[in-house]
Amino acid sequence: MGDLVYRLFLGWVKVAAAGPNVESLISHLAAMGFRLWGLSKSEVPISFYATLSAVPAMLEYGQSHDLTLALLNKGGFPIEWDRSRHRPFLWVGFLTAVVLVIYTLSRVWVIDAITPNLPQAARQQIITVAQDSGLKVGILRKQLDLPKIRAAMAKALPQYSWIGITIEGVVASIQVVVLVPRPHPHIYAKMVANAPGRITKILVYMGDPEVRVGDTVKVGQTLIRGAVSAPMPLPAEGSNAPREETISTPAEGDVWADVGHVRTVFQPFRQPDRKLTGKRFVQQFIWVQDLAPWQYAGYGAIPFAHYVEHRFVHPLRFKGVNLPMKMLKIVYNETTTSFYRLSAKNALAQATTRATDELARSVEKLGPIRHKTRRVRWTAKGVWVTVIWIVNQNIAVPKDPN
Repeated sequence: MGDLVYRLFLGWVKVAAAGPNVESLISHLAAMGFRLWGLSKSEVPISFYATLSAVPAMLEYGQSHDLTLALLNKGGFPIEWDRSRHRPFLWVGFLTAVVLVIYTLSRVWVIDAITPNLPQAARQQIITVAQDSGLKVGILRKQLDLPKIRAAMAKALPQYSWIGITIEGVVASIQVVVLVPRPHPHIYAKMVANAPGRITKILVYMGDPEVRVGDTVKVGQTLIRGAVSAPMPLPAEGSNAPREETISTPAEGDVWADVGHVRTVFQPFRQPDRKLTGKRFVQQFIWVQDLAPWQYAGYGAIPFAHYVEHRFVHPLRFKGVNLPMKMLKIVYNETTTSFYRLSAKNALAQATTRATDELARSVEKLGPIRHKTRRVRWTAKGVWVTVIWIVNQNIAVPKDPN
């Protein structure tokens, strides 16, 4: 490594030598203490590398011994310095590059919220608030007042208990701790029905029931009330003391009822059949934060009357941090549409399946299904199917008196 640095700073030259007893030149230079390397004996003439300081002695020896010397290449700091004096624009470019590097590395160019498991909307809100608070893209690092920025962000984002900002190179990383509020006391004045149905079971933990098993209730009707009347001991003769005392308690309990859930769908006989033709049209954009996307490819109107559209968004990242820009690609695939006719049997099956699937998703976690009913109505254009499920579910929900 030291020898390489020595050659680069003192300069080097590649020489081709030919003539009688050319090997004596190598011996002469080595005896004078010059550094030689890369000797190639298989070539005619022979070639080797030497330091620039060996050139005068080399030329003198070649003239006195009838040798032909050719300087094939040269390099090192002395050579580059000599070249640069005749190329002033090279220094201008070098200094410009140095200035650009200093300018770039002294500023913040990337702002990212790096807290794990944070929704994308929350990340974007944090970055926007940080920019509004003074942490802007392109700002000098030495101009940043991080305590002031954190204080402004904490005031604008009360949902976080702590906000931290770290600056590493051109990247500003923001971390937050979500504020977990203390839950409200679980005290409600009454429990009401959130769905209409027929009561099948009542469990009262605190309070007084307002309904009985077998009653039919409607939405919002009180099921359990938190005020319980208790009998008092008989008062003394002539006393005006009340015979009952009302004690205010929370309302707690579960009330199960059979609730009807209905889904109605229409399935037409005439069905469209869309197929891809294989032709497509692509538009590409650069999307910078909240600015409108800038299109750089795929100009012109979409050349298809019928098509399906697919969007692909690729975030740009630098050292694991999301940059404030994305690549947006929109692909339009041309389609053709034809129509075919469903049989009555197939139309009924498809309508029933759609209604059943929709109903199953809506009542999945409510409770057991007690009864299922299907109603069918045919028309000239298709079939209407109504699916009714009776679900036994807990309909008691708390209602705050305020």
